Amino acid sequence: MGWKMKNCPSRTACTLAALALCASFNAHSTSSFDPSNNRLSMTSLLVNEVGYQNVLVTLHSFSVLGVDNGPPGADTFDPTSNLLTLGSFEFQGIAYTNVRIQLNSVSLLAATPSGSASGKATPSSALPAANTCNLPNFQTDVMALINQARASSRTCGNTAYPAAAPLAWSNKLFNASAGHSADMAHNNYFSHTSQDGRTFSQRITADGYSGSRLGENIAAGQNSVASVMASWLASAGHCSNIMSGNFKDVGMACVANPSSNYRSYWTMDLGRP
Repeated sequence: MGWKMKNCPSRTACTLAALALCASFNAHSTSSFDPSNNRLSMTSLLVNEVGYQNVLVTLHSFSVLGVDNGPPGADTFDPTSNLLTLGSFEFQGIAYTNVRIQLNSVSLLAATPSGSASGKATPSSALPAANTCNLPNFQTDVMALINQARASSRTCGNTAYPAAAPLAWSNKLFNASAGHSADMAHNNYFSHTSQDGRTFSQRITADGYSGSRLGENIAAGQNSVASVMASWLASAGHCSNIMSGNFKDVGMACVANPSSNYRSYWTMDLGRP
């Protein structure tokens, strides 16, 4: 299956741990594993005491560190040590608890906040087509490419950035992004400053997001999420925003107007509560 297993005390123990882990991914409705593409899906996960739902990751390489027989805990992930703990699972009728896994190489494809206490909103329906340039799987593709970029160290211009924790989707930042993209598209201009004089921070605040740090990327003319992300990652300032560990939330939108100069207008707003 293309996995690398390390730190097992013996070949037998390593094999049993791998089999037990695979069984856990398929034994519970709360998580699943697809061996055809090495994707792990969890319905809930705690990251530094922040809850996320519908978490989807691709496992490239990991190490099973061990299990214990204590009371099962929640599924948790510590981004400082890349340690994933799965609370409980069964293998051949035997229950195991608190499987500790060192994630050596993974890609986070999707994750949404589980509540509103942190100021992050969970999407309850599909994003409006008018604010996503009618592109299919817009939010999934956005989150996959952003968090794949942040999963590895990267040099933006002359500045080296370490890998950063994944960002979470924010409806408030999406609304701010959509409003600015629509304004640029319908009024045929391209700028971080709105025609009414507002800055990106003023627009974001007006849409209800209260942040200690705010940022924005804009682009025009690209026809896909992949192409706009490639453009931003090739630009030092835009790349720095994407890689910055100062941000925790993101929203992104695209609005099209065939009569405008660039036809499609993209905005990514980032924030930290």
